[in-house]
Amino acid sequence: MGLYKLLQPSEIFQNHEMEQCIAWIFALLCILHSLRETRSTTYEVLGDDKTLDIVCDASEDRGNTPIRQILDISGLTVDMAADLETLYFNGDIKVLIDVPNNPMEMEVDVFHWERSEWIPTKLAMKRNNFCKSLSNPMELWYPIFMKVPKEEMICPPNKGHVYRLANVSNHVFVRNMPRANIAGDAKAVVHLTSGDMKTCAVIFFKIYASDD
Repeated sequence: MGLYKLLQPSEIFQNHEMEQCIAWIFALLCILHSLRETRSTTYEVLGDDKTLDIVCDASEDRGNTPIRQILDISGLTVDMAADLETLYFNGDIKVLIDVPNNPMEMEVDVFHWERSEWIPTKLAMKRNNFCKSLSNPMELWYPIFMKVPKEEMICPPNKGHVYRLANVSNHVFVRNMPRANIAGDAKAVVHLTSGDMKTCAVIFFKIYASDD
């Protein structure tokens, strides 16, 4: 069975590792959205399950509330596909605090690993109202969030609110996209702000590119 046991996530992940799946998904979507801006290449994006530390460096962190104090995702289960790379997340995400009822701002910056250092790329995005963007069919993440029952799609959420995920993957192919020099190791630094609450996460990815 190798390092992992199929369909037994409780034996694969410790709680602090489970808490990173939602960040993986979020940053993966941000990277793919950025690639829209920059044609005819297929990108394979895979959340890196080898790098489990999502804490921002002091130089990157503008947050005041750790993501683990905002979300409890211990109710999620993780199933591994036969390729031993693709993971599917199912289950509940519980909100632990009242998120300020303000437009939630989101900023994402993507970096590429080159010559033993992280180099800023032109891939970045900003949303002044991330919650509003969740219902926009033009956004890249719409097909995923549309799987969440409408009555659960409350954003910003209140303490005790529960979101349910169904077969959300860390492994995505995006086809017919512009060519961008980003294949290899990448990271996304994600900042979310709602009122006086700010949180930060850094997420690591492998990106593969092939001509269509």
